Amino acid sequence: MKFLKTMTFAQGMIIICLVGSIALAPRLFSNHNKIKSLTAAVAEGGELSSLVARIQSNSQLYSQLHEQKSGESLQGQGRATEYILRVAGGDSVDLGRINLPKPSRASAGSGAFDETFTIKPADPNRAFDRTRIGNFLFSLEDGTRRLRVTQLILTALNEAGKTRVKHEEFPSDNWAFSCKVTSRSRPPTE
Repeated sequence: MKFLKTMTFAQGMIIICLVGSIALAPRLFSNHNKIKSLTAAVAEGGELSSLVARIQSNSQLYSQLHEQKSGESLQGQGRATEYILRVAGGDSVDLGRINLPKPSRASAGSGAFDETFTIKPADPNRAFDRTRIGNFLFSLEDGTRRLRVTQLILTALNEAGKTRVKHEEFPSDNWAFSCKVTSRSRPPTE
């Protein structure tokens, strides 16, 4: 006890710090091991860097697939008719009513099949300018990768709107048309 009575403030602080450092030594050792393992994981070739590389490659793949899907207006089978009607009624096209009979189906090999749609305006003698017909055909192919125009028949109309244009007449820029559009797809998996 005599030692405690003669002890100065500085000596007391030294003893308190020494006892505190001995008590905190296991915690310091544990934190040192955690820092060492995290540094090894973050280092080049560590498990965290390979995880980050996998996340980056998966995010790039997701972005590519999302872009493809969002650019694809024709998503799924059985929607081709709805898609064609939506394009025909679009602002830059505005074809009005069109006849769209049931498509013909043909095997395309390797499990795929082709659906061919014949598209005609409801009024066969209705006149369209080439810009409107071109916008319609472009919009059909631009909105999806599965649909392609495979046949186009343009018939010139004279000023009276008749399809018989004499050789000596200059046809107006009015055309009657019909086209075939083919969609290739695979049967749904069960």
